[in-house]
Amino acid sequence: MIRRRHLGPLLGSLATAALLTPLQAGAQSADVAAISGYFAQGFGLAIVEGLNQAEADFDVGVLLVDTGNRALDYEEQFINVAQDDEFDLVFVMGWELVNALEEAHSAYPDQQFVFIDGVLESDDMTYVDFAENEGSFLAGAFAAMMTSQEGVDGINSDNVVGFVGGRDIPVIRNFLVGYEQGVAYIDPDARVASVFAGTFDDPARGSELAMSLYGQGADIVYNAAGPTGEGVLQASGISGNYSIGVDIDQCDVAPGNVMASMLKRVDTAVYDLVGAQASGEGVRTGAYDFNVAAGGVELLLCPDVMSSIPQEVQDRLEQIRQDIASGAIVVDSVL
Repeated sequence: MIRRRHLGPLLGSLATAALLTPLQAGAQSADVAAISGYFAQGFGLAIVEGLNQAEADFDVGVLLVDTGNRALDYEEQFINVAQDDEFDLVFVMGWELVNALEEAHSAYPDQQFVFIDGVLESDDMTYVDFAENEGSFLAGAFAAMMTSQEGVDGINSDNVVGFVGGRDIPVIRNFLVGYEQGVAYIDPDARVASVFAGTFDDPARGSELAMSLYGQGADIVYNAAGPTGEGVLQASGISGNYSIGVDIDQCDVAPGNVMASMLKRVDTAVYDLVGAQASGEGVRTGAYDFNVAAGGVELLLCPDVMSSIPQEVQDRLEQIRQDIASGAIVVDSVL
């Protein structure tokens, strides 16, 4: 049974379970923990969904540790989890936790930590590394195709699309690089107006920045900003323009105005790694790459706006996805 520390009720079951292939657990079992401050929102929800499904399918025990936002407590939370050698895997999500993670990894080198959404300097830790640049290429190509559509309410003739990032860190720059490349692939003359909020935790700031971009002529704004980005989506509903969600399905934040969501399938990643551990296969150190070819990132078009997305746009987007997966299109990266 999933145990929780400082966490409310788990939210729902894995909506995309049909896409996952259960691994045979056999006689093995595992105990895993996950540490983050975001289990109740955004990317963290997908982690919880993956762990829920793994708990249902495999012989595993799961502990969720919600760190909150008190930096002074981070190291203590890691020590509490690692000191008794209780857990086969400890998943960690959140760049603000990196210092505490590295300290704990140094103090408890036999504890297998799995850092989600990036690769750190240590070569004896496990990483879940999503190709957000590839998923963002799809988002950029889609935005460029849609901003040129005539006769769609909320689409203007300015040929400008927007981007709101959270903190200006390499992983968020990687979103922007892929997005800009995808836009240019469709229309080299289209302009990307980009800003960074400086925070992942301020929806009001996200809304303010999105409104500014809409005022500059952008009719579609892509967010890579965590909870800050929810303000971007809300602003699209208020302004009558459009937005693109990130990490999880965010279509319902502003129905009819969120055109798509760039999904990072962390639910799949967590589920598969727990399954590998429970089966006895084990989880190696180093990076596990979850890219377009592996189904680790994808672009979900929102059902509420499908009637406004021409079939030729959908068909070309699928061809681009196939070309990225095959290597015919190589997406730039700053990582």
